[in-house]
Amino acid sequence: MFRRFCLLGLMLLSLNAIAGPEPTRFGDLVVYHNVFNSSMLQPDIAANAGLMRGPTHGVLNVAVQRPDGSAVDAVLKGEVRSLIGQPVALDFKRIQEGDAIYFVANYSATQRGVLLFKVDIQAEEGAMVHSLSFQQEFFPDDQ
Repeated sequence: MFRRFCLLGLMLLSLNAIAGPEPTRFGDLVVYHNVFNSSMLQPDIAANAGLMRGPTHGVLNVAVQRPDGSAVDAVLKGEVRSLIGQPVALDFKRIQEGDAIYFVANYSATQRGVLLFKVDIQAEEGAMVHSLSFQQEFFPDDQ
């Protein structure tokens, strides 16, 4: 079990390093995020993380840190919507591996298009809420 989460963590870290945008800074919080198709995860790793896989499922990965690189066990709430659709709440799952903490959430889209994401981030309950908004084009898998 631990090995599977380590593999998931390594994949998420590598995605941040290779394909993720520059981090967003909110005061003393540094927020990393990336979006990828769920088919990039092995089935058993996705299942252990509580994520769905499939041609129309994507994954949003968020990591919150302090400037010194220490992980923040933040509170996240978010939503995703297409340009013409209603917002759909994101159900973030917390994954901790050693000192690293990640938050992952599934989303779905049946066709190629731009998706709008909004994630509210609090360093802890009662702290100031910071909003991260971005858009990402989704390409369903051809499987």
